[in-house]
Amino acid sequence: MSAIVELDGVSKIFHTEDLETHALSNISFSIAKGEYVAIAGPSGCGKSTLLSILGLLDNPSRGRCLINGMETSSLNTKKRAAIRNREIGFVFQSFNLISDLTVEENVMLPLTYRKGLSGSDMRQRVHNALDQVDIVHRGQHYPAQLSGGQQQRVAVARAIVGEPSLILADEPTGNLDSKNAEAVMALLERLHQNGATICMVTHDPRSAARASRRIELFDGRLLDDRSIQAADLVA
Repeated sequence: MSAIVELDGVSKIFHTEDLETHALSNISFSIAKGEYVAIAGPSGCGKSTLLSILGLLDNPSRGRCLINGMETSSLNTKKRAAIRNREIGFVFQSFNLISDLTVEENVMLPLTYRKGLSGSDMRQRVHNALDQVDIVHRGQHYPAQLSGGQQQRVAVARAIVGEPSLILADEPTGNLDSKNAEAVMALLERLHQNGATICMVTHDPRSAARASRRIELFDGRLLDDRSIQAADLVA
């Protein structure tokens, strides 16, 4: 399978006046099309920093990050934004929905930055995305009228509406109760079964176990990288 993401010797160093913090140290791995990868580890291990680099929100201090074979760190801000909009869908812990936009308008937002899509094309894509997450009937509601689980479903619809190469999920169940968390994890599994490539950051071992592969970080270093099935057999 072709690689959607390739990291080659990625390190990230943050500098303050009197301190140098190594958030990531020499991270290398790839994510193939159709994989479902969980990046796990304790708080402060570098998961969020890694996700920012994968999502083209930050550059590594050293090493390379390639998206569909394109090296991204040398691109200007405009080109990085264009690749991010076309290739990457984000699902955030805090949903990040715009309160004065309806569900349909929130989901349509990424498409408004695309060229060559007519209004009818965008509306059809929004309908299809909402249908995939079983929330079409809430299209004209506002985020405040939805439960947390419903808001996260809308966030997932917004992530997939542009048919991205990669879905990045940052602690997608972190703000949900156990019932809604289970529903969102089942939704991500269904998207994966339908061909989506997913990379999820989580500190919850139960969520990590739902993926087909787990990458474990500790103190900014890659501690382990294995299939979940292999991990289960060893256990």
